Amino acid sequence: MTELKKNKIWARVVSDLFVPPTFSLLSFILLAFYFEPSAKGKIVVALSGALFGFVFPILLFFFLRSRKRITNNDATIKEERTLPYLWGVAFELAASVWLYFSGVSEVAVALWLAYAGNTLILILINKYWKISAHAIGSSTAMALLVFIFGANGLWLLPLILLIGESRIALGVHTKAQVAAGILFGFFFTYLQLFFFTKIILLCYKS
Repeated sequence: MTELKKNKIWARVVSDLFVPPTFSLLSFILLAFYFEPSAKGKIVVALSGALFGFVFPILLFFFLRSRKRITNNDATIKEERTLPYLWGVAFELAASVWLYFSGVSEVAVALWLAYAGNTLILILINKYWKISAHAIGSSTAMALLVFIFGANGLWLLPLILLIGESRIALGVHTKAQVAAGILFGFFFTYLQLFFFTKIILLCYKS
């Protein structure tokens, strides 16, 4: 087996395993068990991540692939990404409304709103440039960890860099697209979490 083929294999495994929905699911499981004192709260928050962050987006992706609205598993044609991104915003806003009226942690609601905000900006960027959604998804999770645990959350960075390298090795993104995705996902998510948690707390108290 050639060295190039070996690189493609590890890159494909990493890329397919750590798709953005994987980080959505894990993030809300973390929030469920870290912030929710009741069993009901844990179930609601974890279920929101499982359904709106993982199951629905993946089912939508395979549906669009079956209808040939997306050419390949990497969605290398940026114009084909717009429709799943728009549906993503709908999923994220629906999840945020559900969690808000369930009275769960403000951080969980804020994270869904941050996802929606990121995706809306991503749609605009995607009209002109193909930024890495894998990099955004993984660095969004790191922003959440840093928001909760401070600098200890940076332990996720080596994995994020590995995921970025896998996208470059597959030839679906450039280094600039990966770097931009990491910076965008981390900083925009962190700022939105800070802003939305304050707003949601005020709404809860009113």
